[in-house]
Amino acid sequence: MKLFKEWNVRKYYGPEIVKVMLEELVARKEKLEKFEKAKMYWSIFAMGCAALFLLFGSASLSRQQMSLNTNILSAMVGHPLILLLMLLLSVGFIQLRLFVKKAKKAEKEFDELREEIIDRSSELWEKDSDWKSREALYSYIKKEHNINLYHK
Repeated sequence: MKLFKEWNVRKYYGPEIVKVMLEELVARKEKLEKFEKAKMYWSIFAMGCAALFLLFGSASLSRQQMSLNTNILSAMVGHPLILLLMLLLSVGFIQLRLFVKKAKKAEKEFDELREEIIDRSSELWEKDSDWKSREALYSYIKKEHNINLYHK
C-alpha cells in the first residue's frame, strides 16, 4: 500500500473518494494474493505429507506379517512416524480448507469493490477532460498492480 501513496498520478485522481477507493482496491488485491500464496503452500505441504504417508505406510505395512485378523488402522497407529504423518496430513488439510475459504472471501470482496469502481466511473469522472485522466489512471493501475478496471 505504500507504493500506492507514492504515485506520480495525483492529478488524475479526480475526487478524493477515488484515491480512497483505489487504495482499498490495491489493499484487497494484496490480501487476495497473500491468501492465494498461502493456499498454494498449504496444498504443497498436504500433498507432500500424503506422499510420505503413503510411502512410509505401505513400507511399514509390507514389513509386518499381516494376517486376515490384523486391523490395518491399529497397525498404522502402532508406528509413531505414521501417526505423526497422519497428524501433519490432517493439519495440512485443515489449513488448506481454511485458506481456500479465506481466498474465496477475499476474491469476492475484491471483485465487489472493483465492479463498484467500474459502475461508478461515470459519477466519479463527470467531465470529458476527467475521462482522459481516468484513462491514464486505469492504464497505470493495470500496468502496476494488474487490476483491470476497464470492464467487469
